[in-house]
Amino acid sequence: MNAKGLMALVLMLCSLVLHAGVPQDQLTAAEPGVRETLQRYAAALESLDVNAVKKVQPSISADNLAKAFKEMRELKVTIDTVRVLSADGAAARVSCRVAQTLTPKVGTKQTTTVTRVMRLRRESDSWVIEGFER
Repeated sequence: MNAKGLMALVLMLCSLVLHAGVPQDQLTAAEPGVRETLQRYAAALESLDVNAVKKVQPSISADNLAKAFKEMRELKVTIDTVRVLSADGAAARVSCRVAQTLTPKVGTKQTTTVTRVMRLRRESDSWVIEGFER
């Protein structure tokens, strides 16, 4: 087996392990709500509005966030490559790519792109971000 075939096999096996025991319909059912929550999160961050961010991520420190926002002129956030890793009716784990371009009031523009794993929980009829794994 060549390297390309071996890599394809490894990726397939990883996918099976990640989704083992989780009915595909639970992952599929959670995806639209999770994506909508992540888009609300990106928009809230871009607005530099502490209250808007707290609605999507209630556990975040409002004081620390307010201090950080005061130093920013602009924040652009894109969240894509969203994959629901696990989900049930009450919780979900999601992998996504987060790209941020921060323009501080003083200093130079900074751009970062990272892959994050987020934990979300169901709160009434929507999802909220509970925390980050990486």
